[in-house]
Amino acid sequence: MFLTPREYFATHRLSPRKRFGQHFLAQPATAERIVEAARLTPDDVVVEVGPGLGALTRFILPKVRRFHLVEIDRDLCDYLEGAIGASHPCVTVHRQDILDFDFRALEAHESRPLVVIGNLPYNISSPLMFHMLESRTAIQNLVAMVQKEVGLRWIATPGTKEYGVLSVLLGVYAQPRRLFEVGPGQFYPPPKVESLVVSIELASPWPEPLPSFDFMRGLLNAAFQKRRKTLNNSLKGFAGVGVDLLQSCFLRAEIDGSRRPEALSPREFIRLAHELERRLPPG
Repeated sequence: MFLTPREYFATHRLSPRKRFGQHFLAQPATAERIVEAARLTPDDVVVEVGPGLGALTRFILPKVRRFHLVEIDRDLCDYLEGAIGASHPCVTVHRQDILDFDFRALEAHESRPLVVIGNLPYNISSPLMFHMLESRTAIQNLVAMVQKEVGLRWIATPGTKEYGVLSVLLGVYAQPRRLFEVGPGQFYPPPKVESLVVSIELASPWPEPLPSFDFMRGLLNAAFQKRRKTLNNSLKGFAGVGVDLLQSCFLRAEIDGSRRPEALSPREFIRLAHELERRLPPG
């Protein structure tokens, strides 16, 4: 039996923990809508991030045969195991930080790419997205609720103020999509921000081979570190690249180095990364 947030905290004489950024979804209809967006099948292996009091869990349980919950709060782990009970042997509760969770090891164990669902802790949502992108071969897709400001950066397009490193990485290595907004009044306690539900397929929309993830991330970090600078200036000295070689790569990639990074599309960053990566000395 799953309790509402108010029932749980009244019964256990506890309070939401600020250090974990705990805001519990208290609207079942919204929770069900998030789960439905994942279009689960019985054969899917689901990883729920930060299940908390089971708002999403209760709707996932009847849909799949293999289900993993990753929760850092030990009290909530005890509660989840009690609420789920022995009637669902398919469920495993992992008592750990999701930033340390090994998606690749679980995918190898299950012999199947994973579906990740969750109300992502707002204080770690960006580091967690980097972690999932690094593990993207193990993850089929993600449906997540995040702070609206963060979600808008994930789905941002070139030329907008939200467009940045994660926007490009998701445009290169995944297919993000905006679903719907959730107001603060649907949580206990209510956060001070709006939330956004997004769907992300961890599969590239590009048919050709892509640059290595670490190289692309380094290139983007350098390009966007001072986003008002032109590429000529922001990439000067990147990975030891000299001015002449940099200009040659711009020319071959058909990119004007006087442009700013927020003006380049993911496709253009792919071309530039390929030109730079293939011309750098080994190591």
